[in-house]
This record gives sequence, C-alpha cells and structure tokens, in this order.
Amino acid sequence: MKPRLYFPALLTKQVFNYKQSHHLKNVLRLKVGEKILLFDGVGHEVTATITVCDKKNVHFELDGEVEAVDRENNKSVLIAQGLCQNSRMDYVIQKSVELGAEVVAPIITERCQVRHNNNSYLEKKLERWKLIAEHACQQCGRNKLAKIMFPQRFDEFVKTIKQDDSINLILNPTSKKRLVEIDLSSNKTIVFLIGPEAGFSDSEELLAKKSGFESVKLGKRILRTETVAVSLLSILNYVSGEF
Repeated sequence: MKPRLYFPALLTKQVFNYKQSHHLKNVLRLKVGEKILLFDGVGHEVTATITVCDKKNVHFELDGEVEAVDRENNKSVLIAQGLCQNSRMDYVIQKSVELGAEVVAPIITERCQVRHNNNSYLEKKLERWKLIAEHACQQCGRNKLAKIMFPQRFDEFVKTIKQDDSINLILNPTSKKRLVEIDLSSNKTIVFLIGPEAGFSDSEELLAKKSGFESVKLGKRILRTETVAVSLLSILNYVSGEF
C-alpha cells in the first residue's frame, strides 16, 4: 500500500515542506523512484513519484491526472461533542473522522471538566484537533478534510441548528426512545449532540428540546462519552450500507 499525504497545492507545487520531507525520508524511509498517494482535502487524489531526496526537501512528479475520488459517507453527520478531557476529545475527533463525520463541533457545556474561558487555549486546541483530523483523513483514505469547528457554548450551538435542515438528536441514557426508533432515511444532515463525562444539565436538555432536538438513548447501558460517537457512526454506517 502506498503512503498517503495531505498536499493541498497539488497543481502548483512539487516539493514537500520540511516536516513532510522529514517524515518521508526519516520515518517512512522512502527513496527516489518510490510511489506515494497525495490528496488535496477537497476531494481529489493522485499518485506521485519521488524524484529528489536531498538534505532539506523531497521533490516529486505527478503520475497522470489529478482525479476526483469520493470516499465520503452516504449520510452527512455532524458530531456535536461536549468538551471532555484531552485524550478523550482527541479520540472522539480521530475516530469520528475515520468513521466519516463531516463536521465535529466541540461544545462548551455547564459540566465541562476542562478549561474553556481562555480563547488562546481554545485556539491551540483547535489547531491540534485539525491536525488530528488531517492525519485521520490521511490514514483512512478520505479525500475531503472533515471540518472541526471552534468550540461554542451549548446555548449558542443549539440556536444555530435549524430543525428544517437536519435531524437533530440529543443523547440521553434516560430517554424512552431508542435510536432504532428514529427515521434516518431522509437525506438531511444528522446532528448528534453528545454530553461530556458528567452529561448534560437539566436546563441544557430542556433548551435542546425547545430548540427542536429529540432525545434518544443507545441501549440499556450508559456509555463513556468517548464511546458514544464511535457507536453512533458505526450504527449509521451499517444501516446506510457503508459497512
């Protein structure tokens, strides 16, 4: 299998930056003449051949035309994840992207256990999450980069989601309705609103309901917050014919 790299400037450049060059030379140990697969993050990919490996950079030439190759899910999904502890949030983003989520929206809730008042802190986290998403796309074969949104407050987020444009579901282990009872057959975007480690507050659940979100549960057991998105996307991929 050929290594894959994200390279947005497919048609304008034929040299990797220092970081990518280091990865190709010193981690993957690729040499002149070997093949790699490049994707631009907006749906295109192309095979390339390494032509130069010098001390600073790796150069390449494209083999043939840049092609549009669609590996996106049949369903458009937005994962709205209540901010959770660092490694758990990283995991949610990585696995959500691998399983085909189009957008991941980190949500600041009343019961968040992480700092969220410092904008510079959140900006650094966003850059990290975008890099995790890029690497996940690189690994799983997606040619379109998933969108990672800047963290929003719960009340701001639910007010921006329009009921007519999407199927809006909030996960609640005490709900009387199971996911299998929801009609997901339409072409609307599906929004899954998932709480942090301590779940949503009563006032947040009430606000979500007033904003058009329907409460659902995943079976009889209470899952960890980082398990929920993986379970939802896996179920959805199965019922929509992806698996």
